[in-house]
Amino acid sequence: MKRNFKKICCGLLAAVTALTVSGCSEGSSSGGGYAPTEVKTSDSFKGNTEDVTLEKGDTYAVIKIKDFGEIKCKLFEEAAPKGVSNFIELANSGYYTNKTIHRVVKNFMMQGGSASGDGRGSEDEPKFGVEYNKNMRHYYGALSYANAGGVNGTQFFIINNKECGSFVEASEYENAIKQCDSYIDQAKDLASKATGDQKAQYEQALEKWQNQKAIYEFDLKAINDRTDEMTERYGEKGGYPFLDGGFTVFGQTVEGFDVIDKISQVEVEKQDSMNEKSKPVDTIVIESVTIRTVE
Repeated sequence: MKRNFKKICCGLLAAVTALTVSGCSEGSSSGGGYAPTEVKTSDSFKGNTEDVTLEKGDTYAVIKIKDFGEIKCKLFEEAAPKGVSNFIELANSGYYTNKTIHRVVKNFMMQGGSASGDGRGSEDEPKFGVEYNKNMRHYYGALSYANAGGVNGTQFFIINNKECGSFVEASEYENAIKQCDSYIDQAKDLASKATGDQKAQYEQALEKWQNQKAIYEFDLKAINDRTDEMTERYGEKGGYPFLDGGFTVFGQTVEGFDVIDKISQVEVEKQDSMNEKSKPVDTIVIESVTIRTVE
């Protein structure tokens, strides 16, 4: 999930010319990407930019982690209707039962829900684009979807950073958008000259980078939408603002912060599928995810 602009931009052209498009290790994506959307809410909606409590009628998830305890997260359907609906459906079907928390990065996040248990997705998992709401931010305890190339599926992550992570300057995204424009133009040119399967592959790459550009535009929008109060809250509560705009925040932890903290301290080793020391040495099992409503 942590993105490096130079690496991404260099990789864009290589992917177009090599005629391959692949998702990151957080999931799998076939075919074209899924454009992100902005979900607008009433002026009174504050999401997780203010203290979150459970009130009558609220829907929340109880994520039970074997040997660690329960994490209760309020779900914000008004801010992420597809994301919440998908999570509830998966939970109610028992999908998350005995899945794992396969990735733990201290002072960043814990991630789970992979079909394979190692961060890879499956072809038959649900797929939908990023949902952005300006009042849903990656504060400590935020519940968000991991995605591959802007495509959400089954995997979620919870921010475990109690300090304030790095902020990104708007100019970084502006430059990334310009790079995308350049690669989009090249892909269009290549597609116009190609035929058959080769043309289809260039068009697939074109759609991918058009959606990547749209994600960067939402990253930039998240910066422009961020108020001084939101910025101050990052300093007070902790979190990872770099992720705002590019990932779907659909919930916020209200109880079980101690569980998050305990998991963030586990011993980890290098992942098999990526060059990162984040695989728990001892398997962390999700016993269940239960959806409840406050009566």
